[in-house]
Amino acid sequence: MTDPGWARRVRLQQLRTVLAVAQNSSLVKAGEELGLSQPAVSKILHEVEADLGVQLFVRTSRGTHTTPFGEMLANQAKAVFAQLSQVEQEIHNAREGLSGHVSVGALIAGSAQVLPQAVVRLHRLAPGIRTSIREGTYRQLVPALRQGELDMIVGRLPAHRYREGLVVEPFYQEEIHFIVRPGHQALSLRQPDLAALRQWPWILPLPDTTLRQMLEAAFHDLNLELPVAPCESLSVIGNRCMLLETDYICAFPARVIEPDVRAGLLARIDMAEPLFFGPVGVSLRKDSPLSKAAEALLRELRAAGSEALSPF
Repeated sequence: MTDPGWARRVRLQQLRTVLAVAQNSSLVKAGEELGLSQPAVSKILHEVEADLGVQLFVRTSRGTHTTPFGEMLANQAKAVFAQLSQVEQEIHNAREGLSGHVSVGALIAGSAQVLPQAVVRLHRLAPGIRTSIREGTYRQLVPALRQGELDMIVGRLPAHRYREGLVVEPFYQEEIHFIVRPGHQALSLRQPDLAALRQWPWILPLPDTTLRQMLEAAFHDLNLELPVAPCESLSVIGNRCMLLETDYICAFPARVIEPDVRAGLLARIDMAEPLFFGPVGVSLRKDSPLSKAAEALLRELRAAGSEALSPF
């Protein structure tokens, strides 16, 4: 029977050992990672198993693998160390008085999920840092980045002609979703494609934007003219409101509009062939060091970008 006092008695070294063995599926590799001998690793595992009264690992000729109990404990150990790391970072920030100002350029794809999540996390870790966000197109934002008015740009990574003097870091690949109001007739199409969707009016992105250029190329590849567009707009709020009141179709980077789709406020047309928007990430000035505040935001952007790799 499990000792209810084990939680008060367990040592971090024991949790670290359980996690290392689970991640490496090997006592030897876990020992190398922890700086322990294989017998020492084995002894720690036996201690934990004896204390809990369950078997955590199964040793086979192919390695050491977790039982359901072992997987449960390893997952909890991982969460414990993540929380401890966050506490350590918060204490460090408080001790160092981490503060400052970060100015970020946001493209439509970056402003939907990754950037807001990163800013919220940053404020929790370092309340003294202020963040300013400027939305725009790459043509508008890149000069400001090069001139030092912006610390970074978050969104779809630029075409190579815009990358001179910049370094880019991709986070994930984004799709383009075609969005309508619930009940729209296009939702009943068996295999909807761009040709079939031309029968309805569209809200098209502004000329010279990446999204517009991608749509133009997609229609051109099919020898099709662009659909009739009563409105050209990059306003997410404005486009959303127009969709709710009309039979218009509008293309969005997937994560920009997915919350409304999940909530049932808008609907996504399941296209026969997906259309990809391209890599979303961060653009920085080359050979220009970031401030401590900007470095802190970049760490949170990377964490949020890594989480965005998972599907909806």
